[in-house]
Amino acid sequence: MNTNRSLPAAFRLSWISVILAASLLGCETEPRQYRLEILTGNPDHAEIVKGFKEQMTALGYVEGREVIYDIAYYETPLDARTSIEKKLRESPKIDLFFTLFTEASVIAKEATRDTNIPLVFAYAGIEGSDLVGSVREPGGRVTGVRYPGSEQIGKRLEILHEIAPLHTRVFAGYSRNYPNSLPALTIMRSLAPKLGVTLVEVPVDDVAGLERELQRRDQASEPGVDAMLLMPDTVNHSFAGWKMIRDFADRHNLPVAGSFRYTVEQGAVFGNADDLEDVGRQAAPLVHKILQGTPAGTIPVVTPEQVLFINYKRVQELGLEVPEGLLRQAKEILR
Repeated sequence: MNTNRSLPAAFRLSWISVILAASLLGCETEPRQYRLEILTGNPDHAEIVKGFKEQMTALGYVEGREVIYDIAYYETPLDARTSIEKKLRESPKIDLFFTLFTEASVIAKEATRDTNIPLVFAYAGIEGSDLVGSVREPGGRVTGVRYPGSEQIGKRLEILHEIAPLHTRVFAGYSRNYPNSLPALTIMRSLAPKLGVTLVEVPVDDVAGLERELQRRDQASEPGVDAMLLMPDTVNHSFAGWKMIRDFADRHNLPVAGSFRYTVEQGAVFGNADDLEDVGRQAAPLVHKILQGTPAGTIPVVTPEQVLFINYKRVQELGLEVPEGLLRQAKEILR
């Protein structure tokens, strides 16, 4: 006797559903796990990585489950290239490179040119760096969040002039080989005469070169400059380079036009840059699209919003004044 036929139809269907569900559960596979290589030249810029990871988690990529992050730091361009080449030789499958700032991004693009691995940059200058074809159509396997250099460095010089209009000799020490240097200088050279400012341009090869230049000015009868402006490169923003600049400014009571919030906390009269955590958050959706199959070169480059920080205490110490208009524009006033 077939007992199955004696069961009610509804019961038989319910039993079949239970069997199918159990079968499907048994066939469940682990979620796809992606491996992302993160390359940065400065551990002090961890805000980008923090914002990036937070937004990736919000998009469903839990660290250790859906995604593995491997972070590498470098001190010189050669270190960066060596690190990438080692990763390509020794690491398991790499799904994407996430690079912070211009130099690391340019190096990573070149070092991975013979691969199909996509690259997403964060806060890299695209003017004169050959990273992308254009903002709207990056091309190839690269996209990211750009450093808005042309807009930002000109604004930095203008704000310095508003706060310290009588400080007309502005020190601009820069790394001569850094990709952002020439575009930044081009903007400032055009703007300085209109503001009545003289740029004191000091090209250096490395932090040691900056140190020699500042020591020479220390030993002179007067420093030869009235203010200092942080240039967008790894000499100015290295731990040692930035410390040399702010210490020199302290010794000679010079205002410093800074960049990120930490430079304002540490003595710059103001800083105009971008919120680095937000830069990281803006990079995450680009990575998500790529991991879901969208070619990197078809995703437009993102431009972050510029923000202003003012160190009101330092302004007062130097006997300067901040126009009300700038105070209203500031995201944060440090007192």
